[in-house]
Amino acid sequence: MEHIHVGVIPDITLFIQLILFLIFMFVMKKIFFDPYLSIYDEREKLVNSLLAEAHKNNEEAQKILEEVEKKLNEAKAEAQKILEESRKETTQLAQSIIRSATEEAEKTIQEEKEKIEKIVEQEKQKIDNLISEIINIIVNKILSQEKAA
Repeated sequence: MEHIHVGVIPDITLFIQLILFLIFMFVMKKIFFDPYLSIYDEREKLVNSLLAEAHKNNEEAQKILEEVEKKLNEAKAEAQKILEESRKETTQLAQSIIRSATEEAEKTIQEEKEKIEKIVEQEKQKIDNLISEIINIIVNKILSQEKAA
């Protein structure tokens, strides 16, 4: 029987498989991994830029919201001020109208009193004239009766 000697001479198939594996990895890197990694990097950059933009937009929106709330509060304060001024003006106008109407009513009452006093004075004058006529008639009757007697 012959001895098979497995010795020190390395098997070439292992080196060939190693070289083929390295060539396969190189080809896969160029064909598959590099495009995939570049797309992955681009996508990651895009996502990061979109997140940064979203964060920036969120901050801007927050600032705008604060400005809107500030302006809304200013508008409410201005509206309240205008309302108070309107109420004050309305109250003053109402008081002025009431005062004017009261003065007009007092003036009208005074004019009517004067008219009534004038009419009363005229009626008193008529009554005095009538009394004078009646007295003259009575006096004339008494004198005519005395003359007749």
